Amino acid sequence: FRPMPSRPSPTPSRLALLALAALSLLGCNSPPKGPSLIEITPEINATRLADTFVITPGDTIALNSSKDSDLAQELTVLPDGTASFSAIGTLRIGGFTPEQVRQQVQQAYREARATDFPEALTVTIVATAPRSVTVMGEVNTPGPIPFGLDQRMTLVEAIGKAGSFSASSAWLSNTLLVRWDPATQSQRHWVIDARPEHWIGREPLLLQSFDVIYIPNTNIYRAGIWVDNFIRRLLPFPFFFPAPA
Repeated sequence: FRPMPSRPSPTPSRLALLALAALSLLGCNSPPKGPSLIEITPEINATRLADTFVITPGDTIALNSSKDSDLAQELTVLPDGTASFSAIGTLRIGGFTPEQVRQQVQQAYREARATDFPEALTVTIVATAPRSVTVMGEVNTPGPIPFGLDQRMTLVEAIGKAGSFSASSAWLSNTLLVRWDPATQSQRHWVIDARPEHWIGREPLLLQSFDVIYIPNTNIYRAGIWVDNFIRRLLPFPFFFPAPA
């Protein structure tokens, strides 16, 4: 019986080479950055619902008809996005525009009463719940950012109100913007190069309610986490810190 030779423990120099290889590999495999903020702003602004609110839980809406006053009612949208209408019951209206809700309600009344109200049924928002956007990732104070009274906020303003980006770890050239599209009842998204050198375009990127901005961390930062977890803890202290005299 011959004992198996023991595997030599990794030396600091070998581990250092492994760390450098990991950093190089992560850097080579990084995805390309998105188009610049200046370049993509017109495309994104074209999708913004500038003068139309999307109905959200907590909103109060008013339903009126010039042909049937019995239909008039005010409803508060419940946390699950539904509201209960007289004669037609419960409809999910959260995430829709008032015009989309008008069409839903009109269709439901048509089916329930065999009656149509062309150009007579109106749906309006009479009281709104607070609106906000959410900034996540490598910012100093992530979380919801409320709109002001003018309901106007730019991407750069949102980053600033989130305490600015983390200078050591923010991967601004791969900033992600996610936006709810009520027309398709789905989310749209864009990857944006939002580094400060692209903040000076003539047209600011305007946000709308419920937008989500995510700033990921850089490859070098993720590599640093990997090195710390899997390499640095295997090395003797003197490799990173000078030994005490």
